[in-house]
Amino acid sequence: MSAPANLESLQSMARLSRLTRSPVAAFINRHFPNATWAVSLRHRQQPLLMAAEHRPETASEEVSEERTEPFSQSEIDARFNRFGVEEASAGPNDENVSLDDLHVDEDHHKQGIRILVRPLTKLNGTRSVSPGSDNCRWLALRAEVSSSDQPEHKVLAVTQTSKDIKFSVRIPGESQDDAPRPPLWCELYYDPASDRVIFLNRSDVPISLHKLSQTTLRSLPPSEIYAIDPGLINALQPGTWRIKVRDIAVLDFRVLEKRPIALYQARPALPHQSSSLTSLASTSSMKRALSPDESERRAKRRISDDSNPADDGVIMFLRPAADPLVFPLPNGKESRELSATTAHALLDAEKGETIAVPGVCELDEYCLTKRDPIASTAQSDVFTADHSKVPDNILTVKVLKTRMANGNDKPYGHERNVIRQADMWLRESQSQEGLQHESIVRYYGGDARYLSLYMENVDAQDLAGIPRWRNKQTNLFMGTRTDAMRILRGIAGALGYIHGRQLVHNDIKPGNILYSPERGAVLCDFGLSTPAANPPSGGGTPYYVPPEFIGTKMRGPASDVWALGITMLYLLRKISFPDSRGGRHLAKPLYWQIAAINNPNMPHKYGNGQPAVHQMRTWLGEIFEARKHLNPGDHLERLVKDMLTPNPNNRINMNRVLQELLIGIPAKAG
Repeated sequence: MSAPANLESLQSMARLSRLTRSPVAAFINRHFPNATWAVSLRHRQQPLLMAAEHRPETASEEVSEERTEPFSQSEIDARFNRFGVEEASAGPNDENVSLDDLHVDEDHHKQGIRILVRPLTKLNGTRSVSPGSDNCRWLALRAEVSSSDQPEHKVLAVTQTSKDIKFSVRIPGESQDDAPRPPLWCELYYDPASDRVIFLNRSDVPISLHKLSQTTLRSLPPSEIYAIDPGLINALQPGTWRIKVRDIAVLDFRVLEKRPIALYQARPALPHQSSSLTSLASTSSMKRALSPDESERRAKRRISDDSNPADDGVIMFLRPAADPLVFPLPNGKESRELSATTAHALLDAEKGETIAVPGVCELDEYCLTKRDPIASTAQSDVFTADHSKVPDNILTVKVLKTRMANGNDKPYGHERNVIRQADMWLRESQSQEGLQHESIVRYYGGDARYLSLYMENVDAQDLAGIPRWRNKQTNLFMGTRTDAMRILRGIAGALGYIHGRQLVHNDIKPGNILYSPERGAVLCDFGLSTPAANPPSGGGTPYYVPPEFIGTKMRGPASDVWALGITMLYLLRKISFPDSRGGRHLAKPLYWQIAAINNPNMPHKYGNGQPAVHQMRTWLGEIFEARKHLNPGDHLERLVKDMLTPNPNNRINMNRVLQELLIGIPAKAG
């Protein structure tokens, strides 16, 4: 059997098959005969809890990539009311029973349920619907001490799947007895390194957060109350919490602990031993769970609001398939149990160890066997691994880190980093999804639970690598002119391809280009990529930011062209490796924060201590001087000179560069 070309395609087919065979599908097919089935491959940021018909104007939502023309609202109302669709409200006695008292059994934990939610107020015109299809459903649970004849209590069970970085709660505002309740919008980001969630208030008013339980040794007293202003965050331990808006209790939610992760290490098989493999269930006695690291300090910090367009549609909850996927693991004679001390198995596993990742359903379960490290920075770890869903292929795994290397020396540094890295994972996975170009690293899929990305393993080193491509003493490129020409051809093709899809990479530099004479140049690291219509105001590497960013904050496809021009100066040995200009050993180091270029109030503590815009202008002076010495009569150098045209409107684009290189058509600016 050949290896799957893309994990997403397999997941899509499996999800569509499950949806179309479900009882809900039968209901829809019977009463909505003209409905069209569609499965979106979009990485969700988790669903709306309450999808109101009259949405608050202040609560913007994400646009789905797949839209269909809906029935009229009156038709939807009539058909749903006819068949008794439940409204999102608490039962008559539900509020008298704490969520802590509800029994969550082992089967629920195996389903990966992370949050239980119960609304405490009547939400007129709001139904229990969600854009998600496999991460929310209503459960009927009994209290721990109740008998079987006692009533069950209805709660919304939220599961974190491999696509979900957070769970969003949005409840419309309403007026009752001249006491208006404003809209509620909050988000709970999952922390991949612990059992905690990071609570972010996206409402326009303060939210009061009450701790109702004490379920762990490190939990705060039950009487603890937090006033969370708009845009601020707080880390929440497992337990039950209540949200109040203007002293009105809106909903309770209970954070559950994550499922444990098992690590295995294979032993060499003896000649007389069977080489057969067994399922995860048959090896459960060999595994030890990872205990969450709950030592991070709590903090509070304002988070900027990134608004998204509205997301329309009504999609009912669908229960995930209950049948587990059986995948091979070493049996008891061929493996040994391991212990671990922290909660992030993908980061903590050693070479040769296998991580058995549990799933919400068969789409999320897999095994990952760690192989060789590639690179490690403060932001991410990159290594090779074997993936059980991609047989006979070694993958490159990139894991975004959330644990702060400096020990959380800033208030709420860890919590802010969880949100930042989760959003970066979402951006990178969305940007790479569907890209198919020989000079772009192939993307297989990712897992939001660990902020991991699974990509093609390219047998090549990046252009900043020592000693293959960069001289350690001089920081000059060690390749040939032929190498430089091949690299330009490959990356120009890759950039022309993504620019044609209205995407901008935003971080073109030698470190993000893999190259070998056998494979050619391959572009990687899409963590800062954005739609061309939504350029970033920060992020990236300062030496590759174009001059038009000063004053205008302008970035776009022309910025990628400029950055590739800087890279080509390095490949032609007209300048040394740009990033080396920030070395502290230099007499006049240059390094600045991109966000400080247009913000003079930011402290000048980097590089030579001068304001960021001054240091950037000094650097641009060096680039313009190098540009002057490019020979316009040389085919390659003329192209690089055109890529470094100061005015972005006159700067050559990637398609023109590619035409010049491949066909020989004279390149013109513009």
